Amino acid sequence: MAKKDKGLLHRTFTEARDCIKANDPDRARDLYDFIIYQIANKRWEDNIQVDDKIEGVKVGVWLERAWYGLENNKLLL
Repeated sequence: MAKKDKGLLHRTFTEARDCIKANDPDRARDLYDFIIYQIANKRWEDNIQVDDKIEGVKVGVWLERAWYGLENNKLLL
């Protein structure tokens, strides 16, 4: 999948990791939180479950990625 073809969650996750590398924790936190918000909104609006996929990735995996990103980089408030 070409970079331009990746969806919003893929791009946001990549940017969050890049922010960690660039020592911009506030922006990274916002991006990880945005991923969680997007998933919560999809679950509410479309009634998707943790085993359903968004952008080819299970919802549960997206949530783990975002939470681990927050926890592992000490970004939880």
